[in-house]
Amino acid sequence: MNKAIYYKYLFIIAGFWNIGTALIFGIFAPLLSSFLPFFGLSTFNNEIYFWMYGFLILAAISGFKYFLVGLDITKNHLVVSSGLIAKFGIFILTLVFFILGTITWPLFVMGIINLIFTGLFIEFYVNYKKLLASDIGGAYSYRKNI
Repeated sequence: MNKAIYYKYLFIIAGFWNIGTALIFGIFAPLLSSFLPFFGLSTFNNEIYFWMYGFLILAAISGFKYFLVGLDITKNHLVVSSGLIAKFGIFILTLVFFILGTITWPLFVMGIINLIFTGLFIEFYVNYKKLLASDIGGAYSYRKNI
């Protein structure tokens, strides 16, 4: 597979991952009383929802930015840098709270997925300069992707 196509889909999938998880948590957290406890999180009072939804909005915006990188991998590399830092930070956060016993394994697995994306983003940085212009152009050509 053309590496440029791989990177294109990597960032589109990363975008959908962030947007999807933000939507799922944003919709199900207030509607299902067993949703947050499944992840080891207690149900919140109304003031805490303000902070949770603020975080979810930022996660969804980050997902939108990853999606934009997927639309053209030659642009927006600072988004990749900030995403790399954010995803690694989320992993560290989930690792610490998992070790402390505050969260359960499903939320920790979500943190591991963010660590995997971190590694893939680093791999993008290492290999991006090695990509040929024709490979990048081919990743966005309609005929080549069919």
